[in-house]
Formats: sequence, C-alpha cells, structure tokens
Amino acid sequence: MKKKIFRLMALLLCICTLTACGGNTSSTNASKEEEGGNADYSVTVTDCFGTPLTSGVVVLYMKDGKQAAMQVVNDKGVAVKSLEKGDYTVELKFTDSSLAYSYEKITLSADKTAATVELLNETAKEGKKLYTPTGEFTAYDVKEGGTSVSLKKGRNYYLFTPKIAGTYEFTTSDNDYAVGYYGIPSYVQAQSAAEVVDNSFTVSVSDSMIGKGDTGTTVIVVGVDTAEDAACVLKIKRIGDPEYSIADEPWTIYKASYAPEKFTLESGVNLKNFDLTAKTEDYALVYNDEDGSYHLGSKDGARVYVWLAEEPAYMASFKTVLESVGMNRYFFDENGKFVKKESYTDCLLSYIECADSNKGVYPLTKDLEYIIKQCGEQNGWWKTDSHGFIFYTSDEQPLPDLNTDIAWLFMCCYAE
Repeated sequence: MKKKIFRLMALLLCICTLTACGGNTSSTNASKEEEGGNADYSVTVTDCFGTPLTSGVVVLYMKDGKQAAMQVVNDKGVAVKSLEKGDYTVELKFTDSSLAYSYEKITLSADKTAATVELLNETAKEGKKLYTPTGEFTAYDVKEGGTSVSLKKGRNYYLFTPKIAGTYEFTTSDNDYAVGYYGIPSYVQAQSAAEVVDNSFTVSVSDSMIGKGDTGTTVIVVGVDTAEDAACVLKIKRIGDPEYSIADEPWTIYKASYAPEKFTLESGVNLKNFDLTAKTEDYALVYNDEDGSYHLGSKDGARVYVWLAEEPAYMASFKTVLESVGMNRYFFDENGKFVKKESYTDCLLSYIECADSNKGVYPLTKDLEYIIKQCGEQNGWWKTDSHGFIFYTSDEQPLPDLNTDIAWLFMCCYAE
C-alpha cells in the first residue's frame, strides 16, 4: 500500500514538472515572436497633389540590395506586404515602361512600417529653342502633375501641351519661385498673360485648341523666376472643364483675292527693314494694279515685301507661327457681342508656298496687308498697354518713339 501511494505521488510530481516545463517553453517562443516575427509593411503611392495612383505601380521591398518581396498597388494606391521584421528600402517599377518618374527613396523598419511615396515627373532631357522678347532660351517639356525642375537664376521656361480640354492650374511648390503664363512658343510675351494670384494662374483650354487623337496643338509657355539657382516642383493640375469660349464657334475662312503665284526675288536685291520710329508720311505706300503689290512713294517706287518664312525683327515668321498655331481674328459689334471669327491660316500657307525660296519673302499684297493688320489688332502687337505688345528692347523696355501707325510694317521690308 505504501509503495502504491509513493508511485502515485511520483507520477503526479512528474506531470507537474512536465507542465511547468511546457509553460516556460511557450513563454520563450512568444518572447521571440515579439522580438522577430512578421509585420505588415504598407506603401502608399500618390502624385504631388496627394491623389493615389491606383494602377500600373509595383512596389519592391529591397533588403541588403536584393529584392525581398514585391506587391502591386491596390485600388487605393496602397501596397501591403507581410514581411519579417527588419529594414527595407522601397523602390518602384511601372508596368508602362514609357513612364518616367522621380521620387525620394524611403526606408521602412520595425518602428516605421508605413510610408507614402510621392511621384514627380522627370523634366525632358532634350530642350527646345524658344525665342522671347529678351533673347533666345532653352525650354523643356513638362507634363500634367508635378515635375521636379532645376532653376537657373532669372527666368526659366517650360512647355506644357494639354491632351484634353479643361481648365488647368499652374503653381510651384515654393512661393519663392514666381510662376507666370507667357503665351505660346511662336509668340512669347514679355509679361504674364494671365492674372497670377497666390503664385498660381489658370488657363482654359477649349476643345478647339486640342488636336485629333492624343496630341495637343496648343502649347502653353510657363515661366518660373528665381533670384538664384535653385530647385522646385512645377505643379500642373486640371481643375475642371473649360470655360465657354468663342474659340469653339465655327471659323470663317479668309480667301485670297487671287491665287498667289510662285515668286522669285531678283538677284542682287538688298532688303531693308522699316524704321518703326519714322514719321507716317515717310512711308507712303502706293498700290500698283499691274503687279498687285505695294510700292514706296509711287507705283514705280521700291517694292515692298512681307517676311513669310524668315524671322522679322520682333516676332517669329508666319511660317514658324503656323507650325504651332493658326492666325486669326475675333470680331465683335459695338456692344461687345460676338459676330464672327476669321481664320487666315490657309491664305497665309498659300503665300508661304509661293514665297522666294532664298529670302522667304513675297510682295506685299492687299491680302497680306489685311492679314497683318487684323492679327496685330487681335493680339495687341502694337498696343503698349496690351499683354500682346511685342516691341521691346533687349532689356525688356518698350521700344521708345514707336509709331503705332506704321508698326504693322515690322513684318515687311523693301528693296533698297
């Protein structure tokens, strides 16, 4: 009997010992899981406005320079991956290989398991020549969204081509860098053509300003000013539909009085530009019915020509202008009501095709006179208080003593 009791007590003691040992093992394992184990690493991908990118983005979790895992963002722009706790550097890949973004590299850790990556467009590597009232510059294409740009002291130019109609807002990430709207590449203005409020401006782009397919015909020139070399983000956002614009009204196509014929300038003829500070009577133009063009002083005086394919002194040539935008005018009645809009593009193209192949000129006809004057009035080329005024000196000062009565002759020259 005593032996049975002793054996029973020994058995109970053994069970208690095993139970105690088992409990200690569980506690140790739990402690190890707390120290190591897995965690959910979350990455949110947005544009510069905080809008999530919901497709086409793959998040790579890199550890010690090698890919540890990958995850495609979901419909909220978030990629979540359960990984062993540790440090991971985030890199991104895009299913569309044509996309080029820049972003700040981030590192996730056990203490920082979630982060947001902001994508910025890369500035085009190849620049384009841009002729402005103050000289020649290099301009770079930018896209909708945020673009990281490197600024040089002074004014920096960028070109934006919208692909769909809408109202677009332009601003910079830092108010130290002033933004402005300076027209189109063929006609860059000296001052902002849009009101700038809180370092931002808007431009309404109508359907008529967008080409067929996905290629825009309107190119917006954006300028960013800085007092010293710097870097910032140029932000472009479509904030709504375009405002109603008469630009969507049908065009009246201006037709030449007679079809121009191929013109060849006589060899040895020296062409001289008009002095736009001269007196009006100094340049009396007389129309010659026989040759269908203007002459100076009399029908037999020096023949007058128009620069069509060569650059005049204050603006791009008509050929250059027509490569990016049409030439036209809007007409209103005395009450300001829209009457019609007239397009001169087709007529100008017919003259350009017939211009002298060496000098790029054609004799000044009544058609060309009419077109220059209408386009000048429409754009305010010789109105000193207009954003479209083009007669500036190299230091951006209005041309002194400009005679606005003959300013339209800036597109013209005469045989000396």
